[in-house]
Amino acid sequence: MTRWLFLLIFLFTVGAAILYAYVGGFKTPTVTIVTTPAPVFLAGQAFYGSANDEKFGPLFRSVKEAKDQGQLRGELANIYYNDPEKARDTVRAFVGLVVADTVSQQLPPGYQYRTFAAGQRVVRARTTASYLVAPNKLYPAITDAANQQKLKLRHIYLEKFPEQGESEVLAVVE
Repeated sequence: MTRWLFLLIFLFTVGAAILYAYVGGFKTPTVTIVTTPAPVFLAGQAFYGSANDEKFGPLFRSVKEAKDQGQLRGELANIYYNDPEKARDTVRAFVGLVVADTVSQQLPPGYQYRTFAAGQRVVRARTTASYLVAPNKLYPAITDAANQQKLKLRHIYLEKFPEQGESEVLAVVE
């Protein structure tokens, strides 16, 4: 019996490792320090509250539904105005889509525009890993790069999760 249990655990572990590799869990993000060349416009909804709030999860789904139903065109993105890793009790965020400009689309009811300004110095981390594992790869890479370069994070983050291409997080530094 012990041998079968060991074999079952081994097969489960191998399967989990293969799945993790498939979604890009073993990929190392590329990190650079850049100045944002142009503003990034987002159309979405603001959120302030607990990350465990019952309204936070559905907010992401409603933005994706607006995209899927053709109400908005763009790539899924979020702006966090505090450190999402450390803000266990309160999250200040803007959940939406990166859009080309603020005039070519009519916003659905309850949506508004936000801008991630041009000319900001940021630590940019990118990976081709799935959005399911990307944040757990990108944020530690940003923190490590900021510490190595002796940069102070301002705790303003822009996350972009396109359907095709690299996921990225831009973290504003002083």
